[in-house]
Amino acid sequence: MRLSKIALGLGLAAVTAFTAANAAKITVDYRHELRSEYSENFDRICFIAALDNGVGFYVDSSVKSGADRPGSPEYHDGQWGDFAANAVEMSIWYGYKMGNFTITPGIITETHRMTGYKPYLRLQYNTDFGLWFAVRPRYDYWRDDSGEGDAKNARIDAWVGYNSGNFGINYNYTHMWALNDTVEGKERVMWDNKDYNYEQNIAVNYRMGQWNPYFEIGDIAVAASDDKRQLRFRAGIQYTF
Repeated sequence: MRLSKIALGLGLAAVTAFTAANAAKITVDYRHELRSEYSENFDRICFIAALDNGVGFYVDSSVKSGADRPGSPEYHDGQWGDFAANAVEMSIWYGYKMGNFTITPGIITETHRMTGYKPYLRLQYNTDFGLWFAVRPRYDYWRDDSGEGDAKNARIDAWVGYNSGNFGINYNYTHMWALNDTVEGKERVMWDNKDYNYEQNIAVNYRMGQWNPYFEIGDIAVAASDDKRQLRFRAGIQYTF
């Protein structure tokens, strides 16, 4: 928890200092998430800066509450039980436009029970009539100091979306693979006792001036040891200065 607060404080200080000297759009994003299987709740606040030169970065912090997941003492009972720290995430990227294409290299870092480093390259194509496509291969390296062993994953995200006026909708499919075994030499599983996992998500939004409310519904795994899936509901709002 202390590390999360320090990371969030440093991230916010960097956003304030850097954007003070550069023209930028600043967006504040609040989002609530509910996962259906154990009524797990997550709340996240994110500060996003998009500079005129194509550089962008964000820092966010999330908390969790209200879960009945067996064997998970880090969650608290009751749908709106006591909040506990979840994760702090930061990212920086650079978007380079070539006609209707945008190429965006970037990296995400996340502090949780482990520390994750996630470099990626995103390629997006925008048509002239509102339809857009994007793909993002990513490498995830999770460093562990508890003795459980580091984790290395490959991941690819694909999107198809459509924007019309203030309205936007998109579908996202994600596929993940485990690239290394456990410290005991066993295959590291991610879902249904397999070394891979997938997620699906549909998001809609409607911009109203500086406000941008949105809603998402996703299909995600429950645990690595069985084939159960669950719904993930997200609702949030952004305000851009």
